[in-house]
Amino acid sequence: MAHLESIRAFVSVNLDEAMKTALARVVADLKKSGADVKWVKPENLHFTLKFLGEISDEQRHAVEMMLAQLARREAPFQIRLEGLGAFPSIEAPRVVWVGIAQGQEVMAHLAGEIDREGAALGLRKEARGFSPHLTLGRVRSRQRSLAGREVLTGLLRDVPRDAPPAWQATTVTLYQSVLSSEGSCYRVLAELLLIGTPHP
Repeated sequence: MAHLESIRAFVSVNLDEAMKTALARVVADLKKSGADVKWVKPENLHFTLKFLGEISDEQRHAVEMMLAQLARREAPFQIRLEGLGAFPSIEAPRVVWVGIAQGQEVMAHLAGEIDREGAALGLRKEARGFSPHLTLGRVRSRQRSLAGREVLTGLLRDVPRDAPPAWQATTVTLYQSVLSSEGSCYRVLAELLLIGTPHP
């Protein structure tokens, strides 16, 4: 059986299908701005815990074992999204994001554990602290469609800020990222169920 020489991989926490559907509706509304934005496909929305970069087949199997051990220790947890915004600002949007109202502490803990244990497997440690985020789209051109960007700014300000329902994250997933002319597509390499006991 042939082994992969090297793959691009990352570890993530996924959204549930109801939330992906809700965010797809939000993106559909924002697209009406006409701004030159590359929007993330709903099926690709996720919280990245760690981008692993290029890893060997041997490292991949070691990461799977490490994640399996982590999943046995860690419990499912609640995530709730809240509000829309943009980096560096709503007035000059380059990256459109949705905020997180609940679950960021647990994701930061998971990311820290993966980073620490991954270093023992020869993976690069993160140089800066983990900041959970959910990117909806990236502005491709700052010059094209200035009017569209102004409409986008207005939509980001006026969109309702009511918090959507929370959902329970029950897994961490190891993905392969495959680059193509149509953008990235993700292939599940391992999905580990969180079965630990909740912290008091």
